[in-house]
Amino acid sequence: MNNEEIAGLKLEMIANTTDLNVAIKRLERKKALMEEDLKDHVHTILESLKPTNILKHTIHEVQESTELKHNLFKVALGLGAGYFSRKLIVGKSAGLVKKALGTALQYGITNFVAKKNDKEDGSYHPKKTNLLKRILSI
Repeated sequence: MNNEEIAGLKLEMIANTTDLNVAIKRLERKKALMEEDLKDHVHTILESLKPTNILKHTIHEVQESTELKHNLFKVALGLGAGYFSRKLIVGKSAGLVKKALGTALQYGITNFVAKKNDKEDGSYHPKKTNLLKRILSI
């Protein structure tokens, strides 16, 4: 059955003006309900896209996920180790070559520390070691 046949069947059901008026009223109610439902969905979407709600949702996810906490810790540790290694090598005043080598060293140490696995099986078991020992045990 195509749309024309379905429309024809529906038209056959409406025999007089009272049936037509009833069908119109029914469709108007259906339209009003659908519009209200659409407004509710739009309101829900707009609420979820507010920056404060996005931030709250993200913070909640970070609090719930130990793997995400571990990854954030590894990234922060890598960035810190790379930054301090660059500062130790380059110092305050350095030439162009020394700065370039310092930047390459920072990049390498940051990636190495951030990607270093605690265990081979991928499970996370936090180690109670000194931060300095962890950085220097590269």
